[in-house]
Amino acid sequence: MTKISISRLNPVTDHEIAALVSTEARNELAEHITEAAPQPAPRSWWRRRLIVGIPLVAAAATAAAVVAFSSGWVGLQRAEAAALSFQREGDYLVVRVQDPNADPERYREEFQQRGMDIDLKLAPTSPDKAGKVLFIEDGDDPAGRLEAVEGSCGERACSVAVKVPVSYRSHASIVFGRAAEQGEMYDTGPDDEPGAGIGLPGIDQYTVAEAAAILRARDVSIEYRYRYRGSDRPYPHGVPADKVDPNWYIHDGLRGSEDQAILFVGPEPEG
Repeated sequence: MTKISISRLNPVTDHEIAALVSTEARNELAEHITEAAPQPAPRSWWRRRLIVGIPLVAAAATAAAVVAFSSGWVGLQRAEAAALSFQREGDYLVVRVQDPNADPERYREEFQQRGMDIDLKLAPTSPDKAGKVLFIEDGDDPAGRLEAVEGSCGERACSVAVKVPVSYRSHASIVFGRAAEQGEMYDTGPDDEPGAGIGLPGIDQYTVAEAAAILRARDVSIEYRYRYRGSDRPYPHGVPADKVDPNWYIHDGLRGSEDQAILFVGPEPEG
């Protein structure tokens, strides 16, 4: 084998080049190059080297992983965006509420996607009724009846569900209770504390002036009903606001129409 001297590949040495170029010229040239050539930031240079240095196979695998992860993430976001979940159990679909704050129209749309005409709603109520059925109505469908599964229901999570026959096609409506938010008004029942439904529990301890000031600060309008010794006379259709004494007693407070409170008032405490 023929050996080739490395020196023959570069017949001109550095010393010889230095001898051909004066020291002053070399310094001027070095200064010019230093000023003209931009110096890349070490981090950017290192990042570029990493990118360039990845083998094509590894780059393809990484890209595939990113696509798969992205697709999985999109799928996860879509699953989380669903307001209801549907699970088959024999001849029934168990429909659970995943988003208790969703617009009821979203619930209806997700039922419609499965050919079902069902209205589901979560209405504000007292804490002890959260997660319980407030109202249910279903048709006499040959497939069977709806079964409500009560549970707990707070602001961000619910365990309530409805069991619906798979082939159910009649109209149905169901309302679950959820805990009312601070100051939120709701319909009350016989066992609820006076004033709880308009965000003023213990309202029978307030005067008209005190309760009215709080409600108006919340942009709630007020309608007055008269009650005196068990009678609504002489105001059977409600007492005008200008006839209400600010120091009268309040017997109860109920939710009226949207953003409206009905106060039952009179010149004497009840009972």
